[in-house]
Order: sequence, then structure tokens, then C-alpha cells
Amino acid sequence: PVVQCQECGSILKCDRCDVALSLHHRLDGSEKLVCHYCGRVKEYTGKCPECGGELLPVGAGTQKIEEEARVLFPEAKIARLDSDNHGSEADIIKQFENGQIDILIGTRMVAKGFDFSGLSLVAVLQADSLLGQQDFRADEHAVQLLEQFRGRCGRRSEKGLFIIQTSQPDHPVYKTILGTAQDTGSFIAERKLFGYPPYSRVINIIVRDYNLQRLELMARSLADAISRSGLSKGSSTAGPYSPPVEKVAREHIRIIRVLLPKDRNLKGNKRIIPETLERFEKERKYPGHASLDVDPV
Repeated sequence: PVVQCQECGSILKCDRCDVALSLHHRLDGSEKLVCHYCGRVKEYTGKCPECGGELLPVGAGTQKIEEEARVLFPEAKIARLDSDNHGSEADIIKQFENGQIDILIGTRMVAKGFDFSGLSLVAVLQADSLLGQQDFRADEHAVQLLEQFRGRCGRRSEKGLFIIQTSQPDHPVYKTILGTAQDTGSFIAERKLFGYPPYSRVINIIVRDYNLQRLELMARSLADAISRSGLSKGSSTAGPYSPPVEKVAREHIRIIRVLLPKDRNLKGNKRIIPETLERFEKERKYPGHASLDVDPV
């Protein structure tokens, strides 16, 4: 539930983390803007700080869906389970299990391991967002999560209804869920085609700096140094590129991704990267700005 200016189109972001601020409603009726990365809170005035135009919410967060559900089902007992309920999750789950809650609205955390005997309907809204994650494992993660959701309804020999909202009904992920996929090995074949794990090892070099101009220069230089470091044939270096969240706690971030094939040269290649990084930091007098993330999640 981010807010956007109706005049200039600006979306309010955290000036520390470069992520959109989320609109939250307090119990007293007032509203606030919250950064979900650093926790910073701003009062919500409804006016754009850039041009003074009107700010309106966009998107459909769990809180917005809860509001819509209360209008559609005024007699139902409705609860919401997301990061805002930290500390009260167990109580909400117990009430749902005991039938004290009719409709539970939540994020993906509601899919994990719960056994609700009376649950007969599960609906996943905007499921296509699972396919758009910047991760080569996005499709596989989507299948796993949707299977978890499906497993929540119709348990104990009871029939249940599982609904997915999508604009891509022919996508392989949904065909896999339906059991109509012609090639069940397409995901692993795609990994092999692009040289992703398990056919390679992935190493992310994460570079952070408060100075954006210096970061851009150093990240490009480091990527060039890695490319010329003597990695074996079949290895590849990509970047530097901006992650989905480009700035956290005022530090700008760039990522260099290295793919190392799983062959007899793997051990030597893995040694070359930290040696190159250490040498680069000494020569360029740039210590403490880069870190290695091996097999990033």
C-alpha cells in the first residue's frame, strides 16, 4: 500500500533505504508511513513533499484487502496475519484453528506448516508477482509456495477449493500445479541452459558506499579486475548492477555476479575471487566496502 502523488506521479520513498514507504493506519484513526527495511516512521499528511499534490494509496496490501473483505462480508469474523502482527501470530492462528475467525488474510507466512481442519477455501491474490522476482529460482519458489497454499485447504479427506488469480494461466508454473505440464523437467533444463546451479556456483560480490559516484567507479573497476583475474573458461561475470533495493541505511549498493562452472577448475576459481578482491582493496585503498555472498538465497 504505497502512496503516489496524483499531480507529479512521485511515490514516497525512504531517504535512507530507497524503498517505497507503506501507509499504515493507527488505532486512533491517524496514519503513518513506514519503511519496512529500517523501521523509520513518518507522519502522513496526504500532501506530496515535492509539489504539494494529493497523495493516494496504490496497490493492494493485506490491510487494503482486509478493508475490502469487511465490506463484502460484514457478518464474517475477519483477521489479518502479516508483519504488523509480530508477537500475536500464535493467538491469531489458534483463533482460526478454533473457528473463532472465519476469514484469515495474510502474507505467505500463512502457508507454512499450519494444519487447519475446517479450512475449505484458499485464494492467492496477484499470484503473478511470484513470477516476477529477480531470482533465477523464482518459478521453482512459486511452485513450492503455491503447493504449500494448496496443501492448507481440503485436509483430512475433506474437499477444498484452491483459487489462483493470474493473468498468465498458461504459464508453466500453473500447469505444474494443475498437473498438466508436458515437461516436468523444464525448470532444471532451463538452469542447465543458462548455467545456473546445480551446474554452477554463484558468488555475489556486494559493494556498498555512501558516495554514489565513488561506488559506481569502484564497482566497475572491481568487475573488470574479476573478469581479468584468470578465471577458467566457462566462468562469467555480470554487472555491476543495482539490486531491487539500491540503498539501505544511506549506503548505495551494487552487485557483481560471478558464475563458476562445477568442473575440475572450481576449487582454483573459488580461490581466485577473494585473492583478487583483497588485492583490489589494497591497490585502490578501498577496504571494507565489498563482501562475498556465496550461493545467495
